[in-house]
Amino acid sequence: MPSRIKKFLIDIYLQRRVIYELAKRDFQQQYMGSYLGVIWVFLQPLIFIGILYVVFTFGFKSAPTTSMPFVVYLISGMIAWMYFSNILSVTTGVIVSYAFLVKKGDFRLSILPIVKILSALVPHLFFVVLAIITAWINGYPPSFYTLQVFYYLFAMVVLLLGLSWITSSTNIFVKDVSKVVSIVVQFGFWLTPIFWQIEKIPAAYQWIVKLNPAYYIITGYRDSLVSRIPFWSHAWETFLFWGMTVLILYTGINVFGRLRPHFGEVV
Repeated sequence: MPSRIKKFLIDIYLQRRVIYELAKRDFQQQYMGSYLGVIWVFLQPLIFIGILYVVFTFGFKSAPTTSMPFVVYLISGMIAWMYFSNILSVTTGVIVSYAFLVKKGDFRLSILPIVKILSALVPHLFFVVLAIITAWINGYPPSFYTLQVFYYLFAMVVLLLGLSWITSSTNIFVKDVSKVVSIVVQFGFWLTPIFWQIEKIPAAYQWIVKLNPAYYIITGYRDSLVSRIPFWSHAWETFLFWGMTVLILYTGINVFGRLRPHFGEVV
């Protein structure tokens, strides 16, 4: 392991207690001052999922035809996408948000994306439980394969770490990065099979959709919570995902490490 990467990871490990305290504070402060407080963390996603369900079921009257009830199909995919898109968006601007820490040379700014990832973990786990209950009510009780969701969550966190170190460090120098990420997230919502099936696309072109790392995560959540399909049955997709993720993580560590000494020049 290159010395830069080894030192980078060791520094993060040594800051684990700081990460925990900052994540707890970040979670508590998100909605401080509002009447409903932390309830908004759970209420907003529920409203959004409810709107999508109503629109596709009663508005367009064209809910995707699947082997499972649409509400189960929708929520099992949406919970993964909401966590992924939210973290990618907030971590892009996290260094700018904590600009007062940039001048403190002894503070490891690399932990800030991790803080955001952890602070959003509690609401995400709540929605995982909600998805399990929803599936159970609709005839899909929990099974051994349900535990796979933690593997896919881990995979998503590793991917997000690499992406967030790239976007958060480059966003300081090029403000357009946050705008680009916002556009990518919007396009990703429609181009990832969250509420539509990949089978709607001709088989010859499905590989293009599978190049999207979010596809692997969202499909994996459904396989774990509903379909009971083991992750090793998707050998090619697993190999592709981890190949891309390791490359992104390696790039993120190097980009952040090289740009960190210059943060103070622009912030």
